[in-house]
Amino acid sequence: MTARKPGKKGLAFAHLSFMVSVVTFLFLLGTMMLTHLEYISTDLGFGTLTLGIGPRMVMAALAVAGISLLISLFMCPRRCAPWALASVVLSGAMLGGYAWYHKELKDNPPIADVATNWDRPLSFSDKFMSLRGDNALPVEDLPRVPKNESIQWGGKTLAAINEETCPAAKTLQDRIVSEDQIPAIVKALKAKHYVVFGTSPWRIEATYQDNFYGFKSDIVIRIDPRSVDVRSISRIKMPDLGANCRRVTEVLNIIKALPMPAVNSAPQND
Repeated sequence: MTARKPGKKGLAFAHLSFMVSVVTFLFLLGTMMLTHLEYISTDLGFGTLTLGIGPRMVMAALAVAGISLLISLFMCPRRCAPWALASVVLSGAMLGGYAWYHKELKDNPPIADVATNWDRPLSFSDKFMSLRGDNALPVEDLPRVPKNESIQWGGKTLAAINEETCPAAKTLQDRIVSEDQIPAIVKALKAKHYVVFGTSPWRIEATYQDNFYGFKSDIVIRIDPRSVDVRSISRIKMPDLGANCRRVTEVLNIIKALPMPAVNSAPQND
């Protein structure tokens, strides 16, 4: 009986470390789900619980898992090590997720608004602006990053930043979109999981919600007689990690893929 006690203690500690890692994972998963379903606010769910409390829980879980793995290797490697290793892998994966997030913060500018045309800024309808709410990120004609917010990007306009970091966000020139082609664009947007709010011969408005925390981005497509412009702006004021650039590029590709005739700008001979 006495000889088995160290193995039992090691197994118990391995189980404990695995439970700590699982509880931490379930905490983050539950926070994500509650935020997505809007049972808790984004500030609480993502800001406080995920970015504030979450990393501390993950570091604690990883520390317990590491100690458990060392104990298991010496006391009962066959019975304990698999549980301890599983807890190390799980907590390490969660830490890797935080490392990826901080890397993306460094690699992307601190913006949440991308447009193809800042000389003629795109705007939303009054009804759609009321849908965004008073606390949403302001829709400005020429926004810029505050000087104290970033060493690299502070003081620059979003027009300059878009030009540098989202080269695909350009006006579609010489592109005609007729009224009977609007349903095809709407259908393609819905296939990409956009929720279309309203359409007209000159404008389409829609919202995209991500599958994780439910962050929403609003897009507007402006259809002119000879060009098409797109704007995508987040509702919350936080870096989008390039999401709005990808959204604008995706919408432009949808429009490019449709059989829309190009404008013949060459002079015609009588």
